[in-house]
Amino acid sequence: MGNVAPSDKRPLFAVEAFAREKPTQLMAQLLAIWPQVQEALKAGHTLRLIHKRLNLAGVPISYKLLSLYRGRIERRKKGPAPSGSPSSPLPAGSPDGRLPAFDPLANLRSQEQKRKGWQYPSGPPDENKLF
Repeated sequence: MGNVAPSDKRPLFAVEAFAREKPTQLMAQLLAIWPQVQEALKAGHTLRLIHKRLNLAGVPISYKLLSLYRGRIERRKKGPAPSGSPSSPLPAGSPDGRLPAFDPLANLRSQEQKRKGWQYPSGPPDENKLF
């Protein structure tokens, strides 16, 4: 056992070689070459042509899957989507910190308060005013 190196000084040939191998997952293969794909797209090449070249280079991916992965990669680079839309405000809590009771007509009531001019009359219609 004289020529065996201690475990903390043993070279990691297998891991180094593994890092140079082509990934087995299509998404990982695409991520590895994505900067070149983006450059080709910026240069004016179509995704259809890039798909053909990828298949010739040994990346067996369908056009539909390439298009899907492209969307995923683009969304991932933009960051996480906001959890709520900016036009839908959060319900205001009461001063004691509790949320108000659910009111399905709250939006209608707030819009009626904002209306200027004609108000829809409550009650049944006046038959004398009908045509």
